[in-house]
Amino acid sequence: MADPVLAALWKRVVERWEDEQAHAAFLEHCRATDQLVEAAVRYRGMTGDRDRSEAAQKRLQGVTVLALAQLEASRTSARQLHRQAGRLILIVLFTAASVALLAYLRLFRG
Repeated sequence: MADPVLAALWKRVVERWEDEQAHAAFLEHCRATDQLVEAAVRYRGMTGDRDRSEAAQKRLQGVTVLALAQLEASRTSARQLHRQAGRLILIVLFTAASVALLAYLRLFRG
């Protein structure tokens, strides 16, 4: 399904190629909506344009940096989730051991 916001932002980029804000808005939308591949495809297509090739190549490198940063952030989140799961398992095991100990003590007291 085509993203009309992405299409409108890209149209603005093409119409105002020298406008940094147009590029920034387009890239931010692509990042926020997980469409950096689409941004890369569009900038890659512009590398064949004689007048825009150099700038398109730089933008393509910028997309790569954004994608790598996003990947690293998701890896960090996964590590944090893994640590939290480990802590939760320890809490559950500690609670289960405490309940078992209380049950054992009740059995011999009562």
